[in-house]
Amino acid sequence: MSLTYTNNYSGPTPPPRDIHLTTKPEEYDINYVFEVKELKSDKVELRPVIPSLHAQIIFDSYSKSPEVLRYLGFAPFKDLGDCLIWIENTCRRAPDQLMHAIFTQPLNTPLGTKVDSKNYVFAGLIGMIAANYQAMIAEPGYIMILPEFHRTHVQTHATGLLMHRILDHPSKGGLGLRRCQWITTTLNKPSQNAALRLGYKFEGILRCMRVLPPGKEGARDGRQDVRQADSKVRDDWYASVTWYEWEESVREHVDKLMNRQ
Repeated sequence: MSLTYTNNYSGPTPPPRDIHLTTKPEEYDINYVFEVKELKSDKVELRPVIPSLHAQIIFDSYSKSPEVLRYLGFAPFKDLGDCLIWIENTCRRAPDQLMHAIFTQPLNTPLGTKVDSKNYVFAGLIGMIAANYQAMIAEPGYIMILPEFHRTHVQTHATGLLMHRILDHPSKGGLGLRRCQWITTTLNKPSQNAALRLGYKFEGILRCMRVLPPGKEGARDGRQDVRQADSKVRDDWYASVTWYEWEESVREHVDKLMNRQ
């Protein structure tokens, strides 16, 4: 006898295109699994993304520089509504994702000059993503540094701040997690080099991990005659720093890199 099964899954309700655009910062629910706070170095601040404060500048910045999104698994934003939906679906509804707006001192700041953080400028985005409360894991991800800040202090300080937050003992202001990982596409050699420079150890490649939007570069073609057949497939490159490596040497190494830039 054949059974009949009930399955009413219909997927999440699509958000409206103006989602949280006018929500006051103090009323916006970030919805993250860990405690949320601003992170600061002497040159950079990581401020949790809030649509009413940051959506317009995010849309404007990446509309001018869509090449920054080359290896990421989403298409450039068509308009502000597209950006707001991305923030809601990718950054807020998923409790393992926390996106930060990177702010830094202007590039023309004379050496040795102290700049008030209220005069900092937007330099890109970086997330503390794939956060797993039980496994005590998180990673820097969605690293989108604007072109004018490439080869400056920005990425080193932004990723260093997140590594400190993830791996530092709670007595030093961190979360005390066990593992900080770095995942990128096998095609993104600059990202891989950045991880190795920061002290991450390469672990391996997981094949066919993500189906990419149409038009995105991938390591493999899609599977024919099935859903999303025309979309490329991404292989993921994995590296990590464990808490004991952090305490033994990597923390000191990252601090030297941050102090040098």
